[in-house]
Amino acid sequence: MFIIILFALTIFVLAFVGVFGRFPDNWEWVGIVLAGWGLAMGAPSGLQMMLGRPKLLRDYDRHVRNQERALMIFLKNPPLSEKSIWRKLGVRRDTIASLSASFRISETAKVTIPIMHARIYSDDDLTEAGSWRIALPPTFSWSTSIMVAMWDDTKKKAIVLGDKARDSVELPAGVYRIEVIFLKEGQPIKEFREFIVGDKADDLVWVKPPQSTSRKEGSQT
Repeated sequence: MFIIILFALTIFVLAFVGVFGRFPDNWEWVGIVLAGWGLAMGAPSGLQMMLGRPKLLRDYDRHVRNQERALMIFLKNPPLSEKSIWRKLGVRRDTIASLSASFRISETAKVTIPIMHARIYSDDDLTEAGSWRIALPPTFSWSTSIMVAMWDDTKKKAIVLGDKARDSVELPAGVYRIEVIFLKEGQPIKEFREFIVGDKADDLVWVKPPQSTSRKEGSQT
């Protein structure tokens, strides 16, 4: 707080000198101090509103564990860096109060799967049932995710899990395009990716997009 007050007073004094060409007298100092104090009191909330807004980062990766294979979208809302000057001034990353997602998968311009409402999974969910809508507090870990497709070793097929209105769908071998729509507190974020389905579990992979076409809200870490 002392740093903010000192900074505000410095701005007022420099502005006064720039306008009037002299340093303030005694009574003018009183007005500058009061104005600086008022600005300093309002600065933290203003900084919080501007710099503490939630940020949704997405990482398209593959889950591999023993024979399990799945295409995942990992999510996080990263806190401000420990070294950030804004964090030292008390600014904190806000929680994403409402987050949901849906996706549509197509093959060679033909709609294969209509829009599916995606379940969002979190390490905090002991039931492992997932949720259709979640809150995402600030975290450094990628502990929240969406499963797009998984390999069913019994059927030797890639499976897209069903939602509240549709059953699970099998995907034959091919190259697929997915349109993902995230709703972050009611605001849509749309992304496109491609993935490959083959005849083996290890053939289920994301196609890495060109760097110039990667569209993400903030950079990934």
